Amino acid sequence: MQAHADQQSSDDESAAGYEIAVNNVSLEVFVNIYAKEEFESLFRTHGDHAQFEYVEKFRRVFVLFLLASQCESAHKDLDGFEFEGEKLVVARLRRPSATQLLKAPRKRKDFLISPPISPPDDSGPSGSGSVASLALQAAIATLGGTGTTFELHPGSEELSQPKIVVTQD
Repeated sequence: MQAHADQQSSDDESAAGYEIAVNNVSLEVFVNIYAKEEFESLFRTHGDHAQFEYVEKFRRVFVLFLLASQCESAHKDLDGFEFEGEKLVVARLRRPSATQLLKAPRKRKDFLISPPISPPDDSGPSGSGSVASLALQAAIATLGGTGTTFELHPGSEELSQPKIVVTQD
């Protein structure tokens, strides 16, 4: 149980920023075991339990220390140090803790109620006025008296057209 707690505390410390990135590392370190051991010994003088992660494509090595003081001393002593013909660039990393990471936005309710459809901007009232012409309305008004029925348009069952009938009350 104690070993697990120690591991967890070291994970918490590494999240707090006890890591450095070493850039401009000679390719010899990635292919030659002796150059790699010599490179690691530079950092192990600052912390015996330093861990290394090699990224050959970027000529970069990440070094993880247990203590902040070890990380600081390695950064101070080895930044600009020449190794295997290359000048090392050492940068201190600060990895964000879980509380500092971006979080998903809060869920919100979106109500999908659409406004009524509006006519296009260039449309306007038609020039003809009302649908039924005034002359037709006047002619219907003058027809017969109350209770009479007039058929304005005969229906057709073949064409599915209804007949139009006006009844005056």
